[in-house]
Amino acid sequence: MESRFSRIFERFLVFSTIVSLMLTATSVFSPVLNNYEVERVLIDWFTYILIIGSGIVFTLVLQIFALEKIKSAMHLVFIVFYIFGILFLCYITGKTNAPYVLIVILTVQYFLQVGINELFIFHDAFMYDCEDYAGKELEQYLFHNNLSAIDLTEKIKGQQVMMFAISISMFVVLVFGKLSEGYFSFITLLLVIFFYLNVLLCCFMLGMFKNDIFYAFLGFKDYVRNGRKLFGSVLLIAAISCTAGAVLSSDNALIKIGYVQEYKETHEKERYIPELPDFIDFQIEPQSEERMERNSRPSWILEFIAELIKWLAITGLSILGLIFFIKPFFTKHFRVFWTEGHLLKFLRELWQEIREFFRYVFSKSTDSDEQYSTVQGKKFRESMMEFLKKSKRSKEKIDEIDRLTKHFMRLIDWGQSHGIKFTQTLAPAEYTALFKNKTADLVGQLFEKALYDKNVLTEEEEKIFIASIKEIICE
Repeated sequence: MESRFSRIFERFLVFSTIVSLMLTATSVFSPVLNNYEVERVLIDWFTYILIIGSGIVFTLVLQIFALEKIKSAMHLVFIVFYIFGILFLCYITGKTNAPYVLIVILTVQYFLQVGINELFIFHDAFMYDCEDYAGKELEQYLFHNNLSAIDLTEKIKGQQVMMFAISISMFVVLVFGKLSEGYFSFITLLLVIFFYLNVLLCCFMLGMFKNDIFYAFLGFKDYVRNGRKLFGSVLLIAAISCTAGAVLSSDNALIKIGYVQEYKETHEKERYIPELPDFIDFQIEPQSEERMERNSRPSWILEFIAELIKWLAITGLSILGLIFFIKPFFTKHFRVFWTEGHLLKFLRELWQEIREFFRYVFSKSTDSDEQYSTVQGKKFRESMMEFLKKSKRSKEKIDEIDRLTKHFMRLIDWGQSHGIKFTQTLAPAEYTALFKNKTADLVGQLFEKALYDKNVLTEEEEKIFIASIKEIICE
């Protein structure tokens, strides 16, 4: 549940950070962009609803792109088709002025969400890379395979710059709003506070990810046992800081926005118009129109070649653009995604994760259950290793059982947290039978086959074993 809590919380940060920024900027600029005297309304309730709805859609699409490992070029394809869909929606709803601002707002919003979401994708990849290792094994593994750690480190550095940039952007928006209107609505103030709270949490996550890398190279992982309490502490510190700032602030600030306006009004520089020098008046003999046209006009062959090159370039670029935007819909990956029901599976898993998220947030602490679960998993592994030593299996067989046992331990941990208790007297297949699930039965059968058969499982059987455990855990 801890991992699901973190995953849902991270994706919520992607949504809330950028949507609060876009809503604030839109509300601040709306008085300038709207002109009710000539009935030019570019921003209204329709715009705000689309920003929030698009933020949800973008968050889900980015998660699907990450799971399906879609290429970066698909971001451009998606946003272009999405904008066309928004234009069609504006047409059927009669909001003909909305596209003038929505095209810019939604494009910027999407790519900002892409930029933040990539950090969590790289972190997920790093944690998945370390999933099957712990202790000395993890330390040795990362010593020889540290590309995911390097990628995450570089992404953290870029994300720090991005957090600073969007914070400055919000400040610029507020300065513009202060100079133009002089005041903000109550909702705008709430959005600003909410935005900077999200930036604080994002920066906190950056620090957490740095610690994940640091401790992983020392052989430690999952060092945070209760993320809920940790985030609660961060929110408490933020609330205390905001309260203290509100109490200590006053009208005697060192820098006032009003100074900028006063300087602009009282120190406007006079325009200097330089005198033009007198030039010598040359007498040029006028030429006839026929002669001028004959001298300036190129031959018809050059005109034809230039026109041909222009239209060939336009046609070629149009065909390449059409292929770029249409080709992804005819790939094998796209067909498999729809025929195998990946979208429905993703939505089911998302719904389950959201339910688990709220159950975890509003439930009592489960620290004791998690520790008990981990103990049972370790005892199971010790019993498996003891069995292999007594049976004197080959090194290849021992390595195979060691790999399978690590995955089976995850199933035990998940079962313990869902009320399916494991005891040492239960064989693997007997334990999986308690799940009353055909997929779990297959896991137990494959594990016992690997345990008692002298031959190792085939590559396909091991893949089925691992995939079945992941399916059970994600149900």
